[in-house]
Amino acid sequence: MSAKFSKIPVLAMILALAGIILQSCSSKEVAPSTIESGLEFYPVSVGNTWVYQVDTIQYSSRFSPSLNTTVVDTLRGKYFLKELISDSIGLQEGNPFFRIELYRSPDSTGPWTIDSVWSIQRGKDKILKTENNRPIIKLKFPLSDGSRWDGNQYNTLQDSLAIAWFTAKNLNESFSFGNNFYQAVDIIQKSDSNCLTKSDFRETYLKGIGPAFIQKTSIIYSQEGPDPCGRIPLIESGKERTFKLLHFEKKP
Repeated sequence: MSAKFSKIPVLAMILALAGIILQSCSSKEVAPSTIESGLEFYPVSVGNTWVYQVDTIQYSSRFSPSLNTTVVDTLRGKYFLKELISDSIGLQEGNPFFRIELYRSPDSTGPWTIDSVWSIQRGKDKILKTENNRPIIKLKFPLSDGSRWDGNQYNTLQDSLAIAWFTAKNLNESFSFGNNFYQAVDIIQKSDSNCLTKSDFRETYLKGIGPAFIQKTSIIYSQEGPDPCGRIPLIESGKERTFKLLHFEKKP
């Protein structure tokens, strides 16, 4: 009996040591802070509701006879958008498929008028959202800091050359919402600026909440004048829109 007891601790120590070595090796290959399954960054279930404040800036240029030069008019606006996952449509490619209803209002409390209907599909490897009949891979799993994917794979803007793929950045950095801090990830959909155009499309997702900040900027610069690619290019036309999350309600 004593011989058996003397062997068990030795074997246990060997197994424990092997476990420590394996754990050490795996922790070097996969750092918890840089790799996420990603599903928690976009909770998709019937009844979930997001309310955003949308600020807009519209640019348009015109010639001013009194100034004898081109001037840029800036029109600012604000409205509120409510996004509601209203129903489960069924399965698509084996993944849950949901209907999204978008409502618009001049006030954050309503009254709300339906604006459009979108859809969203939750898969094990991605979140596929269709906006204005354009399917977009919003998130690709697993998420890692710097991971890239073709967000337009299922629409006419697909990029087989991987030039303008979506990129995940700042994974698990803190983001303040309400009175709390949440782990976040920035998805850079498009970021490009030169003397001809400027494009900045990005979304910030919070773990357990979903999209909390959305930036959509598209600007065309004027090519008139002696220095069209100068340090301060003249805007010819364009639009900026920012969506800031005000309220999120999650249904159990």
